[in-house]
Amino acid sequence: MSRLTALPSRPAPLAGNALSRVLRRGRNSLATVAVASTVAVLCGPTSMAEAAALPGRLDSGRPSVLMINVDDLAATDIKYMPNVQRLLVQQGTTFTDAVAPTPLCVPARASLLTGKYAHNHKNWSISGTNGGYKGFKGRRNTLPVWMDRAGYRTMFLGKYLNGYGKGPERTSAGEPGWDDWQATIDPSTYNLLSPKFNNNGTIQSPGVYSSVALQSRSVKLIKRAGTNVGGKKPWFLWVNYVAPHSGGPVEASDPRKRYPKQPSLWFENTRPMPVDKGRFRDLDLPRTPNMFHAGPGQVTAGPAYSAAQKRVMRYVYQQRIESAQSVDRAVAKTVAHLKSSGQYRRTVIIFSGDNGYTTGQHNRLNKFWETSQASRIPLVVVGPGIPKNVKVGSTVGNPDIATTVAALGRATPGRSQDGVDITRVLASSVKAGRTLHRPIPVAAWPIQGGTASKYRGIRYGRYTYATLTASGVPILYDRAVDPYETRNLARDPSYAKVVAQLKTLEARYRSCSGSTCPKTYAATLATPSPDRSR
Repeated sequence: MSRLTALPSRPAPLAGNALSRVLRRGRNSLATVAVASTVAVLCGPTSMAEAAALPGRLDSGRPSVLMINVDDLAATDIKYMPNVQRLLVQQGTTFTDAVAPTPLCVPARASLLTGKYAHNHKNWSISGTNGGYKGFKGRRNTLPVWMDRAGYRTMFLGKYLNGYGKGPERTSAGEPGWDDWQATIDPSTYNLLSPKFNNNGTIQSPGVYSSVALQSRSVKLIKRAGTNVGGKKPWFLWVNYVAPHSGGPVEASDPRKRYPKQPSLWFENTRPMPVDKGRFRDLDLPRTPNMFHAGPGQVTAGPAYSAAQKRVMRYVYQQRIESAQSVDRAVAKTVAHLKSSGQYRRTVIIFSGDNGYTTGQHNRLNKFWETSQASRIPLVVVGPGIPKNVKVGSTVGNPDIATTVAALGRATPGRSQDGVDITRVLASSVKAGRTLHRPIPVAAWPIQGGTASKYRGIRYGRYTYATLTASGVPILYDRAVDPYETRNLARDPSYAKVVAQLKTLEARYRSCSGSTCPKTYAATLATPSPDRSR
């Protein structure tokens, strides 16, 4: 696999029964499975015959699917969420290199709706041209429409695309494909103490903290769906938690109140539930090499922070972790209801974030950047047939989540899928007994709208490669030797061949769509190792 052309263009799928046997053997640890071959088997779309034997399929029918998405939750944040650890991580499979190819709210959510990369769904920004709710095209051809046609009861709850609720949709009956629609309406979405909901066309103000309202409504929707057609009709519920995204109302301890005459300290921050306020007052910022760091050639790192700004950043980080505790409790209560109602054993739970988040890493606060802290998302899958307490390092992206949900429901997507079914990635990784590799194209556009990209690149195995569109400046991180991405190696002569191959991969996949997007995983990288002889 030393040459680019060695990447197979067509998948070689596992037979259904073999897939089930592989998963049973690898239930407890990938380390217990011997390496089967040097080249992985496929992960693309499945036939109807194969679908019945994939993880999550039941002898009596298809599983219900609970998709939980948490706004701005970084992959590194879930270690502070004990219920998520106990009920999801330890009971399922964690994808440790799951990424948002375009790490921003709207592009990420549009990928979850379509199974497409942002360069194809073209919903690039949170507002303006090609941005937000108004910029999303093809609402009648999305995941809920496909699941509805496949016979699922479909339910939406929480934050939708940015800007939703500012127009006539504020009191509409909901978006196409959803049987039950309970979306927060902007700008109240970010009033964490008292958001407003469009409940199937009726405006409601529950007057409780956002995560509490979402959890309570989740249980009610699941109860309602569980009694539908005698409890035999499967359901798909997508819950979007807002915390720990920045939000208000502003409180006395927030930077704007504490430092009214120092705008340089007005960092955006969130609002924890009162019961969680101060729980992590002693939590320091992560002591990682990339914290407040701008290394050689790091052209996207921000300017240095002052001592006062670093203190405020610690407060922002503390509040984010405190805010996430409300989501952690909500997960516990929802799982408890699934178990008490007898639905747990026939439900697949997919827990993820929409993008990563930086709190001082590379001198940045927010998402959007090509670095791992901004682009990596938590992704945990729990359910029948899914191995317990397993970690898989094979890279997956959020378009893959939509493709996976459709595959679980045996729904027929109305769009060619850029993504792959991650249960197949899991099965292939277990069979190989090692991390498998697939290129993921990455890109970003202006946050407030615009049609010219900010950067484009590829995430492949140990490497992240990108080029700044305006200047042509290249970026290369080798996470195998520099996991915190503190050095830009794009100009290092020993990486010249690596850069050349990654540049070829990026050009090959930057405009891919459907079958032309990378679908196959391999046990070895097509990209050569650095030339250490120089």
